[in-house]
Parts: sequence; structure tokens; C-alpha cells
Amino acid sequence: MTPLLLAFAAGALYGISALFCKRALDAGAGTFRSLAYSNWLITLIFIPYPFLAEQAFTYSTLQNGFLIGVLFFASQTACFLALRRGEASVITPILGSKSLFVAVFLVLLGFKDTLPSETWWAAGLAGIAVGLLGWPAKNYRPSLIGLGLAIITAAGFGLTDALVPQFAKTADPFHLLFVMVATVGLLSFFLLPFSKGRFLGWRKEADKWLLLGSIPMALQAMLMSIAIGFFDVPTEANVFYASRGLWSILFVVWFGAFIGISEGRAPKGVLVRRFLGAALLVAGIWLAPPSM
Repeated sequence: MTPLLLAFAAGALYGISALFCKRALDAGAGTFRSLAYSNWLITLIFIPYPFLAEQAFTYSTLQNGFLIGVLFFASQTACFLALRRGEASVITPILGSKSLFVAVFLVLLGFKDTLPSETWWAAGLAGIAVGLLGWPAKNYRPSLIGLGLAIITAAGFGLTDALVPQFAKTADPFHLLFVMVATVGLLSFFLLPFSKGRFLGWRKEADKWLLLGSIPMALQAMLMSIAIGFFDVPTEANVFYASRGLWSILFVVWFGAFIGISEGRAPKGVLVRRFLGAALLVAGIWLAPPSM
């Protein structure tokens, strides 16, 4: 029960983080600047990991950790671009489809033979869910670019999650995960030239929301690494983690308008459809077999 509670808590933290980061982006924190600061904070959280390792550090760990670090960095970049162009209550639920992409990549990469029929049912429900999440209303249309970037993000994180367990078979997971996040932190320095305005200056309102969003983002990353790294229930943990989509919609309804998020003023019918879409997505992942 402990890893599932950790994953559930991580989902809630991600939901509130996405909302605050969206508010920061709207207030002018800067997409690439916000991404860099968020990545660096996550890297700081993982600094103790090498001291927890029990196996020796190897060159293959460095190689594989760098590879999944590049994938994670690219996926995280797509995620922030999606939040900039789209809405948190649409983007976050779609990220829950990551588990389905994990199953597909496991087969494509030859780590598993075939996809069970339950996975196709889950994929069908995910398709319906995406339709509900992106369904327009009168005078209210979600960003199709944001929607597309969210799917790319889910695929990127899915590929990362498919590779990590395979690489961890020949390396200490703590070393592997540290190299991954260290790579993300180093690559974030390349974002500096793309940042608009002064990178180090405090941007008052925008940076207040960025700080409020980055802290739960880093904490949820730590909780999920514990849930998956210390307990052998990755699929079950991801089901509970997928609750972040439901959390994001609930947070938007509860205080989205209060903090100044435009989607907090979305028509009630739109928010209801999004909640149903997020619930369908979680249901699909729940129905999928543990072998995923």
C-alpha cells in the first residue's frame, strides 16, 4: 500500500504543480527559463542518490543514464511547451497515457513479445478520453498544438520508462537515475540563450508562481522514484500516478479562477467533459494487465 499512496500523493503534487507552472508562464516567467529552473531543482533533489547506491559505478551506467537523460529532457521540454500553448486541465490528464506508450515501446524494442488484448481496450478508452478532453465548446476551443505536444510528452516519458528497468538490470538504479537527472540539469544550461529577458532577475509575480510550481514538481519526482525504485509495482504505481489528471481538473474548479488561470472560467460543460475524459483514461490504465 505504501508505494501506491506515494504515487497517489505524487499525482496530487503534479496536478497542483502544473497549475502553478501554467500561472507562472501566463504571468511571463518564460517557457525555457521556467523549464531550466524546474529541471535544476529536480536535479538537486536527486543529489543524495549516489550515496544510496550499493553497486559500483560503471561506464555503461554513464552511457545509459545519459541516453535516458536526453529523452527525459526532451519530454520535459515538450511538456512545458504544451503547458504554454494549452491548458493544465487538458495537458495533465493526457500525460496519464504514458503507461500505454510504455507497453507499446516494450514490444517495439523487443522487451516483450506481444501486446495483450486488454492493452488495446485501454488504448481505445484513451482515444475516447483524448476526444473528450479536446472537445470544443461554443466560443471555447482548446489548443490543438498543446494537445499534440501533450501526446508527444506522454510518448517520450513512456519510452524513458520502458528503458529504465532494462538498463537497471545491469546497473545500480540509484546511479542510473542520478546520471539521468544530472544530464537533465546539464542540458538545461543550453536553454539560457533561448530565454527572453534577464535570466537571473526576479520577475515578481511570475517567479512567485514558478517557485510554488517547481517545489511540488521536484517533490513528486522524488516520491515516484521511491515508489518505483524501492517497490516492484511500477504499473500499479503509474495507475495511481495517473490521478494527476483528475487532480488538475479538480484544482482548476476549486481555485483556478482565484489564482488567475483562464481555464478556471471555462464553461461547466467543458470541465465536466474533461473530468470524464480523465476518469476514462485512469480506468483504461487500470484495466490494462500488470504485465505492462
